[in-house]
Amino acid sequence: MIGYLNEEEKKRSEILWKQAFPEDSESFDRYYFSEKMRENRVLAKTEDTELVSMAHLNPYLVQAGVCVWRSDYIVGVATHRDKRHRGYMREVLTRMMQDMYEEKMPFCFLMPADERIYLPFDFTYIFDQPHWKLKEGAPLERVSLEGSGKTPAELAAFMENWLSDRYEVYCKRDEAYVNMLLKELDSENGETNLLYHGTRLVGMESQWGIDKKEQRLLYCEPEYVEEEKEASPAIMARIICMERFVEAVCLKESCPEEEITVRLAVEDKFLPQNHGSYLWHLNHKGSCLEKVSGEILQQDEAEDCPVISVGRLTAWLFGYSRECGAEWMSKVKTLEGVFLDEVV
Repeated sequence: MIGYLNEEEKKRSEILWKQAFPEDSESFDRYYFSEKMRENRVLAKTEDTELVSMAHLNPYLVQAGVCVWRSDYIVGVATHRDKRHRGYMREVLTRMMQDMYEEKMPFCFLMPADERIYLPFDFTYIFDQPHWKLKEGAPLERVSLEGSGKTPAELAAFMENWLSDRYEVYCKRDEAYVNMLLKELDSENGETNLLYHGTRLVGMESQWGIDKKEQRLLYCEPEYVEEEKEASPAIMARIICMERFVEAVCLKESCPEEEITVRLAVEDKFLPQNHGSYLWHLNHKGSCLEKVSGEILQQDEAEDCPVISVGRLTAWLFGYSRECGAEWMSKVKTLEGVFLDEVV
């Protein structure tokens, strides 16, 4: 049976969590199960009373262009070691996506332990994690968060401004977000410093780690940082409800037409609600889809009507890849600039 665990049943998922993620510290697990589990959902497959496969759905408010959506960050995807290779995870992820579609969730995202698990479900990378460090000799003063006198609300305002100036897609920062982040950092002996140039706050950094400290985040004005190494693929995502997602997509400012209507065909093996042929109406403020058929029509093979998988569509509309299958695609303003550095 597959269903959502109640509060008592959610406590039992810690056994499978610890089996699947033995690298997590005891203190991090305590944080996760005392704090994050208060607000999330756990979709699980059970046999008799035994939990054999699960996925944790952690909710975030995500800024996506002009839209703000609730989106689930999928973590804790695991199957009992004695029950693997039986298709249980496929059942859980398929049910998860169907439920999300019923909720009209635009997309969901995850940090893959192994991308090969998720590629068959049309998840695709949308964010490469940058690896920054402070420049040698940068004229900055480090002030501990405790010594700065800054409140979580003030810290959230700085983070929100920093992100919104640079990215179109990110999880919204507010006081509750920062309070949760600080608890997460505390679980791994973390520390946060604010970075000042004179009296001006120009950045913040956090390190964590019980045995060995490593950077958790560095948000700073560009003149004070440099790339330590090349960015690495970090977050995968999948469009769930196409009709909702395209609300954040519009025509480029340089497009001379006020509105265009184009043909698009989408292949989706897991969500038949997305699969089929569409008329896509776009203007300079947004767009909407009009479904023509639940099938890929023969005329959809034409040059002006690309047939695209939902995975490729996700990568393109998040600005992670480029599509040039039809002339009109160059007129579409996709989302540009994704920053999703959440851990759980």
